[in-house]
Formats: sequence, structure tokens, C-alpha cells
Amino acid sequence: MNKRTGFTLMEMIGVMAVMAILVSVATPMIFDAMRTAKITSFVEEVNVVKTAVAAFYEDTGDFPTHVPTDKKDSNKQLLKNNPTKPISGWDGPYLEKEFDNPFSDGGYRGVLLTNRADYQFDLDGDGAMDTTEVVVIRVDGVSDNEAKEISDILDDDGSETSGSGSWKKAGRVKRLGGDHKHSLLIYLSKA
Repeated sequence: MNKRTGFTLMEMIGVMAVMAILVSVATPMIFDAMRTAKITSFVEEVNVVKTAVAAFYEDTGDFPTHVPTDKKDSNKQLLKNNPTKPISGWDGPYLEKEFDNPFSDGGYRGVLLTNRADYQFDLDGDGAMDTTEVVVIRVDGVSDNEAKEISDILDDDGSETSGSGSWKKAGRVKRLGGDHKHSLLIYLSKA
């Protein structure tokens, strides 16, 4: 007797169909888990930077400044004291490493001390910008879905504002206007 071993064509097609279904179901869940992990990691880093800024202020009596032309190393004062022009009271480093932008390779990210009008926040949700000098984190390349999730984690501004896009304007997390529609600002402190 001649017995054949192996799979028939129909069995192979059936197995491949089951595998295709499993892959099509699992792929979105994998990408969603990766996005969630990236956002969670980013929020944790924001909290670390906020603590570092507070410690810097406590030691020096000032907030870290920002050098706009130095986008690759924008948080120098949180990492090391300037040897040529030392900051009085500096007792860092306040961060272990440079702040990252997980949303855009080479995209802008930085801790800024600013009083620019487009960087002001409506923290109480009354519709008026709270005009003062603020310390913010700015990151570029953040999609609306990612930005909304970050706002939901860091902000509890739903009770203060209404409308589907209100999170973009009020609270601690907002969009930078104009041409920077993918830039996200996160309030850290008032100066």
C-alpha cells in the first residue's frame, strides 16, 4: 500500500485563511498597544520634566531658559551648568538625559520659558487666556488622536470646557495655532 503524507491543497488554503484572519485581527491591536505605550511613556517623561523644572527653580530662583537655535539640545540648563557662565545655585543635573520627542524623528521638542501670546493657556476654562510668563513643553509631530489622549491623561478640563475640540484651547494641554497644527504645548508652571 502506498500511503501519502502531507496536507491537501484544501487543507493548506484553510490554514492560510485562518492565519490571515488572525493577523488581520491582531495587527490593529498591536499598533494600538504600541501607540498607547508611546503616549504613556511620554506622559511619564512630561511629569519627570515638570519635577526637574520645579527643582531647578527651587535651587536657582529662576526657570530654565531656552535657546531656540539649539533644537538638538534644548534643555541644557536641566542637564548641566554652563561652565563659562555658571547659573548661581545650580545643583543638577535635573534630568538624566535630554527630553525626547517620540512622535517625530528630528521634530522639535523643548522646555520653554515664554510670554508669547500663542503660548498662553486658558487654565480655568473661562475663555480668556491667562496672560503670564509660562514654562511649557512643546513637541511637534503629534496627531490629533495622540494629542487628545495626552490631554485626557494630563488634563481634567472636560468639566471646564465644552465642545469636541475644546481640549485644544483650554487646560494644561493645547495646540499651538497657525502653521503649527501638529505642535502640542503642555503647561508646566507659571513664572
